[in-house]
Amino acid sequence: MGINKTALVTGSSRGIGRAIAIALAKDGYDIAVHYSRSKEDALEAADIITDLGVKVCVLQGDTGDPEVPGRLVREAVEKLGRLDVMVNNAGITIFEEIRDITAEVMDRLYQVNFRGMILGASEAARYMVENGVKGSILFNTSVRAFAPHSSDAIYGGLKAALNRAIRSFAIDLGRYGIRVNGFSPGVTNVMCPEPEDEKENPFYKNTHRFIPLRRNGYAEDMADVVSWLVSDKASYVTGQVIRIDGGLSIVGAPEHMSDLYNAFDVADITDQIFDMKEFRKKTMQQMEKIRKRKKKL
Repeated sequence: MGINKTALVTGSSRGIGRAIAIALAKDGYDIAVHYSRSKEDALEAADIITDLGVKVCVLQGDTGDPEVPGRLVREAVEKLGRLDVMVNNAGITIFEEIRDITAEVMDRLYQVNFRGMILGASEAARYMVENGVKGSILFNTSVRAFAPHSSDAIYGGLKAALNRAIRSFAIDLGRYGIRVNGFSPGVTNVMCPEPEDEKENPFYKNTHRFIPLRRNGYAEDMADVVSWLVSDKASYVTGQVIRIDGGLSIVGAPEHMSDLYNAFDVADITDQIFDMKEFRKKTMQQMEKIRKRKKKL
């Protein structure tokens, strides 16, 4: 019986990370599930993966702490026996208009979305080189790395820097047979993917209108691409960042009404006034309704 390959997916307790972990488990990988604060979600993800017939371990830590990313890699190797795939997925999303930017938010975005991912990749690369593992290292970036949107200068700028770093890492590790790639999600509805919920969400009910394929993306769309990128079918692919956005970045369209209003003088020709605080409030109310509904099942 052969040795199962293993994968560490950071930020895999829910959302895109969970979908990736499940997809790789279906591909036969033993999985290290990681979470920062959502332990209950992580244990639920681990149960789903266990039912798929592979080994799973659960790791915890804030990847913004410089000591954590490397530790997660070492613990994954200790618990699963080896490491073949490292998916740097854990990240945070904070948007601030230039007049509101704070050093605190800038630091946090850098610590988690850039430094944390690179430190994790560095430790994974050391392990793979030292043990002769021709593995795969992936980064979750964003289509915001390719084109600007309102209030995303720091978030998008760091994602763009990550895209650039991926290309250098691919050169560094190519001689060892280790591939380094990225995947850039567009609008991805991980909050309320069920059709009836999406239609009621103040944000996602309209985002599909700005996408050439006329639908939102979902966590499984991202997971399918990751599954391919780490497979032998992509064995000649390295230093690339795959956009998974339904065509959004092709036309450089705004993602939602906020972008539209901030970039263009169109408020008077629409019948919808955009208020981000009100959107967030309504979205949180809807998420609470969904959570209560799931608990009843």
